Amino acid sequence: MHSLNLTEAQASVYAAALELGVANMQQLATKSGIKRTSIYNFIEGMKERGFIVEITKRKRTMYSAVAPEQLVEIEKTRLAELEHALPELRAIQNESMTKPRVAFYDGIEGIKEVYADILKDKKEVIVFEDLENMKKVLPDSFYSWFPGERARRNIPLKSILRDSSEAREFTKQDIRLLRKTKMVDSGDWKTEINIYGDKVALMSYRTKIPFCVLIEDHNIAETLRSAWKELWERLD
Repeated sequence: MHSLNLTEAQASVYAAALELGVANMQQLATKSGIKRTSIYNFIEGMKERGFIVEITKRKRTMYSAVAPEQLVEIEKTRLAELEHALPELRAIQNESMTKPRVAFYDGIEGIKEVYADILKDKKEVIVFEDLENMKKVLPDSFYSWFPGERARRNIPLKSILRDSSEAREFTKQDIRLLRKTKMVDSGDWKTEINIYGDKVALMSYRTKIPFCVLIEDHNIAETLRSAWKELWERLD
């Protein structure tokens, strides 16, 4: 019965219905050894899939198994319908592959998930950073752990960094942390942009609850990467 994709209990009920021809629920339960309450939980699904038909006989609800030969014909029909729909399904798939994937991550735990994705992706990271405001939002333990873990995994990072006393102190560790930094004099960003692989992570520290919008799209990532590189080359 494994080829029918039935559970053991469903297979027992189907076999019992085949043997009995037409049976009520109590007869199915007795013959199959499956409790009536259990059969009630899955009989509707078996009817929908075409294994069992319901019959009203003398105002009583009875059940009959669909013949095995009919099951084969049903599956052939389903397969033919699927093959007929394949071109349309492929078109939908191709269209979805051209659309950017966008995900929203809320709160500190959400921000941590995106950083974990950066570690998993293992691509070079280029970033616009505001370390001063990042440190105000992220826990000290995470703020201290992530750069070292990234370097340990041999993931290089280049940063255009908003100039601040916190930033200047942090850059003293650049060699150890496998990063290169260039400063830009600017007001508060309270924002960080990480570009890695085909992904762009837009992190905001402007609210009490930080968040990140993660966009996965090759063209968007390449456009922002080109803009970032243009600025990088102009900075001292």
